[in-house]
Amino acid sequence: MIEVLTSYDQELFLIMNSWHSLWLNPVMVFFSSQLIWLPFVLILLFFAFKELDRKSFYLFLLFLFLTIIATDITSSYLLKNIFERMRPCRLTELKPLINNFGQRCGGKFGFVSSHAANSCAILAFSFGVLKFKSPKFYLIWLLPLIVSFSRIYLGVHYPGDVLGGIVVGVSWGMILAMFYKNHKSWGEPA
Repeated sequence: MIEVLTSYDQELFLIMNSWHSLWLNPVMVFFSSQLIWLPFVLILLFFAFKELDRKSFYLFLLFLFLTIIATDITSSYLLKNIFERMRPCRLTELKPLINNFGQRCGGKFGFVSSHAANSCAILAFSFGVLKFKSPKFYLIWLLPLIVSFSRIYLGVHYPGDVLGGIVVGVSWGMILAMFYKNHKSWGEPA
C-alpha cells in the first residue's frame, strides 16, 4: 500500500514539476524564499493590533510565536527524522527527470514540508483568533498554497510532503488558537 502511494506521489510530482516556464521560475523562487513572509506577517500583525486590546495583542504575538515554534519543530525535526523520506532532488534516479535551474535542494529528508506547515500555521492561527469581516480576506489563503506549490515546482518536495505540511500547519494553528482563546478567558470574571 505504501509503495503504491509513493508511486502515485512520485508520478504527480513529476507532472507538477514539469509545469515550468522561464517567466515563472523567478516567481516560484521568490515564493519559496523567506522574504515573502515579512509583508504577510506585518499585515496580519496590523489587523491584530487594530482589533485587539494591548494585552490581547501581546498575547497574540506570544501565541503566534509558539505556533511557529511548535509547527517548525514538528515538521523540521520530528516528522522528517521519523519518516526519513528522501527529498526527490536527493534521489539519483529522479535527478535527471526534475526541472532544476540551480536552486538548493535543502535538507536530506522532505516529509513534511516546513514551508507549507509554517505558512498554513500562521494563517490558521490568525483566522482562529481574529475576526476578518470581509470574505476577501480568505483570498490570503492563496499565499500558502502558492508557497506550497513552489516547493514542488522547485523539485524539493513531493505533493504528499506538501499535503502533510498543510495538515500539520493547520492543526497547530487551530490548536494554538484554541489555547489562545482559553488563556485569554482565564483573566475574565466568571
